[in-house]
Amino acid sequence: MKKILIFIMALALMPILMAASSYNYSYWGTAIHSAPGLSYVDSITPQSLGVDLVSPEDLVVFDQKIYVIDSKTNSLVVIGSDFKKLENISNFQLTDEYTSKLALEGITDITELTLKNPLGLDVTENGIFICDTSNYRIIKLNHEFKVVDIFSNMDDPTFENLSFEPKKITVDTTDRMYVVAKNVYEGVMEINSDGTFNRYTGVNPIQLTAIEIFRRSLMTEEQIAQLQLFLPTEYTNVDIDNKNFIYATSQVSENNVESPIQLINPKGVDVLKRNGYFPPMGDIQYIEGMNSYVIDGPSSLVDIAHTEDGIYTVLDQKRSRLFTYDSEGNLLYIDGDEGRQTDKFSEGVAIGYFNEELLVLDRKTKSIIVYGLTEFGRFVNQAIHYHNEGMFEEAANIWEKVIKINSNYEIAYNGIGKLYLREERFKEAMEYFRLGHDQYYYSKAYGAYRNGILKQNFGYIIGGILLLSGLIAYRKIRKVYKKGGTLLYED
Repeated sequence: MKKILIFIMALALMPILMAASSYNYSYWGTAIHSAPGLSYVDSITPQSLGVDLVSPEDLVVFDQKIYVIDSKTNSLVVIGSDFKKLENISNFQLTDEYTSKLALEGITDITELTLKNPLGLDVTENGIFICDTSNYRIIKLNHEFKVVDIFSNMDDPTFENLSFEPKKITVDTTDRMYVVAKNVYEGVMEINSDGTFNRYTGVNPIQLTAIEIFRRSLMTEEQIAQLQLFLPTEYTNVDIDNKNFIYATSQVSENNVESPIQLINPKGVDVLKRNGYFPPMGDIQYIEGMNSYVIDGPSSLVDIAHTEDGIYTVLDQKRSRLFTYDSEGNLLYIDGDEGRQTDKFSEGVAIGYFNEELLVLDRKTKSIIVYGLTEFGRFVNQAIHYHNEGMFEEAANIWEKVIKINSNYEIAYNGIGKLYLREERFKEAMEYFRLGHDQYYYSKAYGAYRNGILKQNFGYIIGGILLLSGLIAYRKIRKVYKKGGTLLYED
């Protein structure tokens, strides 16, 4: 029976199993063939760089340079736009200003610092920030790679019995740091530019069912203490945009089944739009706990990167896939594939946009896989750009090209339908919204179409109503009069 069940599930997932990089999800939740949005362009390997990468952990793109941190060699590698090595640093000298600051604290024997198991970094105009994880600190460097500050002791009750081990970091234009730390479930740490702890933001609330709440209300404190500890979800990575909104990923759990991706505004509220057929969460179709031969469970999202027009991509480490969404939460395309070939990756740990190309850092192969937009992907991105700029006719023309490449692409039909809706071609808009399964805009087009029909035929409708009323009145009059004109009052 179990073998039969596995076979049935395999058939249901056959489009995914046969072509991991060429599928999308329909309105009905089924995996359907789709053209890839990204394709392999190049690989950056330790051999091509001439450096010893052992366990690369994070990647950041800034000012046409690629920064990579390695947790085993404890080094920072900087790569130029030609994908050649610029720097490979493992010893970081102190600036004169920071040396003087330490001297005032009575520390005079430190002239340089080394890293220990660094797991994350970010780069801004003001400096380079490294999560020096096993040294329990964040190091800030200037762009000459010299230490200008260290942030370690966090004044918060969380760390009274817990070490501060920063894993991932993103920094805004004022040097305010947003940090994901080990074993910290309260949310993303917000740390001021001087290194003082400010607050937790984007807190994932604990969600208990009504039954669980009722059961706990009847328990004693001792019984509650023996229950399984309910913890909010631990974030896996963060990325900040130019409006200081934080893109964040977390592992899927009972508390965030439909929100492993968040967009946290400066008030700490998740404002990510989820207007697509399904919430942004990676794969929506997967096997649960079948056997050790099939990758089961939801996507394991470990990094997120955003680009122009609100488009963002998340990295699924579990199945080596890349899911790209628009600002409305529509799944645009799915790419990537697991393997040790040069065009695949096995253990993706970080991603970053390098102009229009997407870089994937693979810890297992110790390389960076470079993906570029396909014709299909470029058309999709261009149509979204035109729509955001209010160039609806140009967007519709591009969506027509998208449909010629992939007739299954339901988002394109909706894009064309929105142009027809604006042009008051309601009947045509209804047809395209029907093909795109957009119930909201179909209802708007239908309502406008119906009102238009009523308006065009208003005179005929009123005339018909008057005629019908006259006929009814005439029949009534005939019933209430006898022959000879005698009025009768009938029931």
